Amino acid sequence: MTGPSGVPHISRQEIACALRACGLLEGDTVLVHSSLSSLGHVDGGADAVIDAILDTLGPEGTAAFPTLTGSAELSDENPPVFRPDVDACWTGAIPEAARKRPNALRSLGPTHSVCAIGPSAPWLTEGHEGCLTPCGAGSPYHKLWQAAGKVLFIGVDLSCNTLFHHVEEMAKAPYVCVERPVAAKVMLPTGESIDVPLRIHAYGPRRDYPKFEPELLQRGILTVSTAGQARLRLLRARPFCELMIPRVAADPAILLA
Repeated sequence: MTGPSGVPHISRQEIACALRACGLLEGDTVLVHSSLSSLGHVDGGADAVIDAILDTLGPEGTAAFPTLTGSAELSDENPPVFRPDVDACWTGAIPEAARKRPNALRSLGPTHSVCAIGPSAPWLTEGHEGCLTPCGAGSPYHKLWQAAGKVLFIGVDLSCNTLFHHVEEMAKAPYVCVERPVAAKVMLPTGESIDVPLRIHAYGPRRDYPKFEPELLQRGILTVSTAGQARLRLLRARPFCELMIPRVAADPAILLA
């Protein structure tokens, strides 16, 4: 359907149908990277997209959204101070709407938090504040791999793939994190603060993650489809990590532009 402005309209039901066609299944655990505007005009806005994802996953599935707050301005002299109940994310309208839902749980990672909705949300989000690096062992990104989860891209490409940061951290790529932890803090709604020593991201060389898309498609690790005006990509986390971590460990420059 096309509205008066000429922008195609898409409904919650149409989005859910497109997600199923791309390979998202009932019961899946999925991390969602997204651009709301890429879909065209969504009847119901960001919340309709979230509902379409939850409709597709069913009651046994869990949807997670990257609610990132880190930036290149952070340093040893300017460490992260994270307020999970109030700090907005910079990752778009859909994750921002998701984190405000009363049934969403947000991890306490000071720079690379996720919020999650579904039965696996407590497990997926717990303990992130205890991780030495933002996306490494014990983080929600590591747990997505453990759960044989998926990564959904709505109108964005693999340059947004936070799971590549997990690959870099697990492979100990020398450019991804600062060498020494900074004194990050998490400020809880109760007024309590948690000290979180964290090797924040170094924001170093430019990456070229999308160059791996042809190979991932050929191997069946990535599938593509469309929803409205948006291109959908669905990545299987476990085979992706098992393919890429040894490669990056052997040659850290492989991901660089």
